[in-house]
Amino acid sequence: MGADWLNALEDVGGRLVPEARDFLLSQLPPLPGKGARGVRWLADLLEDFVDRDSDGAEDDRFVEGAGAFLGLLLIDHLGGSTQERDGCHRVQLGRFGWFDPFGAIQEALDADDPRKCLSEYLSMAEREARADGPVSRVVRVFAEELSRARPDLAIESQFELTVDLDNGASVDLARLERVARDQEDDAATEAARRIISMLPGAEAREATPWNEAGPRLLPRLVSQAFVDSLPPEQDLYLQAIGHDVLLALQLRYGTRARYLRCAEVDGWERDREAIGQRSIQNLAAKSRALRLESVSDSILRVRQGDGLDGVRLLLPDLAARLERLSPGSWLAAAPHRDVLLLAREPALSELSKRAQDAAQRAPHPVSAALFAVTPDGPRPL
Repeated sequence: MGADWLNALEDVGGRLVPEARDFLLSQLPPLPGKGARGVRWLADLLEDFVDRDSDGAEDDRFVEGAGAFLGLLLIDHLGGSTQERDGCHRVQLGRFGWFDPFGAIQEALDADDPRKCLSEYLSMAEREARADGPVSRVVRVFAEELSRARPDLAIESQFELTVDLDNGASVDLARLERVARDQEDDAATEAARRIISMLPGAEAREATPWNEAGPRLLPRLVSQAFVDSLPPEQDLYLQAIGHDVLLALQLRYGTRARYLRCAEVDGWERDREAIGQRSIQNLAAKSRALRLESVSDSILRVRQGDGLDGVRLLLPDLAARLERLSPGSWLAAAPHRDVLLLAREPALSELSKRAQDAAQRAPHPVSAALFAVTPDGPRPL
């Protein structure tokens, strides 16, 4: 096969293709193919080169050639393309993943075990392609939080940890990467939230007129811990439901949404209770049919999968629906936004345990608190 397989990568490989082709042709035959054979050949070559007596110019040529070959191996295996900015070439893997093949080769040459070092970099590249690598995980968390908090903004382009937004702002996520290192996604999300709160236009975006906002208004249950993690200037509109559960309001834009602040709600010059009721009415319109799943013999689960299941605890006719299903007293828990657990009183203990387990596993928990479902709304137990 030799170097022929490189021809198919010319559109996505850019300058890496001629660099890798020249590098392969400078080596002794037989020339490697792609995939695992190419990786083994490169590992053997690294171990051989380490033992050579070479000068700086030879080292540079080897790193450039071997790095280009490694980058193309990864593009062929994982999909992606080469990108360049200010003379710096990298490989983009997946939506947010990035890999420096030249840096990987240099590190492998400096390592005590070049083969093992190369293997570790290959594993990292695969994580990058899955949006779980050092770069891709950080940018993924930032993009998810940006979509939630600033649906008016989107990532227009990215080069490693620098993201360019469609409002002209450029954000360096290197600090976020340091925060996220060895931390769970929740810690990274909190740090991303702080960065996003300082983006230009945070105040200007909150000028949505009522006639546009009314149809988009929806309720959302949040925890006191979530509210405490926000910068003070966020000042979200909140209403107590009971225990550590609060009602917030969101404006939905397709799959994106943003929370409403008190200043915007008050700016509509409407009664706050009426605004909250409008959000519940919009929720009821999306809840004419409820999908109920059996979690066990005693526990039911509401799961429409639209990010609104937890807040369906507030449906005005929830008690009536459950009464028709099975007369008697019902209990409920909303451990996170995508789940509402329901049970009869005899199953209180099981409901409590399942709510606690679900809240602990959730990336964005609400609460394990239990509520009685009544015709007048949820009542904290």
